[in-house]
Amino acid sequence: MEQCLKFQEYNGKYANEHMVFEPDSKINKLFLLLQKPVLWQRSCEPFWDDEHISKGMLEAHLNPDRDAASRRHSFIDCSVKWLTSIIPSGSKILDLGCGPGLYTKRLSDAGYAVTGIDYSRRSIAYAKEHDPKTKYIYQNYLDMDFTEEFDVITLIYCDFAALIPDERKMLLSKIHRVLKPDGLFIFDVFTEKTIKGKNDNTSWSYHEKGGFWSDRPHLCLEAEFYFENNTVKVNKYIVITENGLHEYLIWDTVFTKNTLLNEVTPFGFQMYGIYDDVCGSSYTGEADTICLILRKG
Repeated sequence: MEQCLKFQEYNGKYANEHMVFEPDSKINKLFLLLQKPVLWQRSCEPFWDDEHISKGMLEAHLNPDRDAASRRHSFIDCSVKWLTSIIPSGSKILDLGCGPGLYTKRLSDAGYAVTGIDYSRRSIAYAKEHDPKTKYIYQNYLDMDFTEEFDVITLIYCDFAALIPDERKMLLSKIHRVLKPDGLFIFDVFTEKTIKGKNDNTSWSYHEKGGFWSDRPHLCLEAEFYFENNTVKVNKYIVITENGLHEYLIWDTVFTKNTLLNEVTPFGFQMYGIYDDVCGSSYTGEADTICLILRKG
């Protein structure tokens, strides 16, 4: 059960009912960690491949009714139906950040030659077990090393915007190299509508029986910070257990049609199509997402 942490001073230490912290060590570090991070600062803690966190991520992927690690499965079905209507039969598809294979399996079942890349051993192991037709690779997709091998590359559920600018540039350059001539890159991003009017905020919760971030009792301090005229957001999580403090920073950038095109076109792409989402909804400019199809020039 979650509850707000209430510190009380006890014999020169700060404590709650479950945990005790020395004021000169963990508390001082805690106050430093709660500060607004430097723009594009990366945390050193493992995330995608953490043994405990990856278990919760896989459970979230496989929950059919939630937009969490993956979109709800009814949306995925709609998305794959649209993708198969625009991708020629026989195409070779590369899905970046494939997770446990929710898109890749459906695309393989539709007759495509599909490869999936993900940086979670747990998700890749699940995908291999449940989908022997697809080729799965455990790898950070920023490290992929193919040359003109795929007709289509997909990066779905706004993963592109979770990268920092230098990583996005690296990825666009690699995608251009990996695609065959006239190949397509299909991806989506969140729009300004998702963070309009939001401000920096913090919250605290205590998880007596463990939770997403740890299987041990822990306190989670969550902060949301905004940068660049509210076009960049970072979710900062400080997880405190009896064994120490852990920091996680998760970035997201929102785009308009123009800012997105300005970012991708210098890398040799032409706009092939634009939609409100990865189900192929007609573009209105009013949705929470933009789906862009780029053609390798």
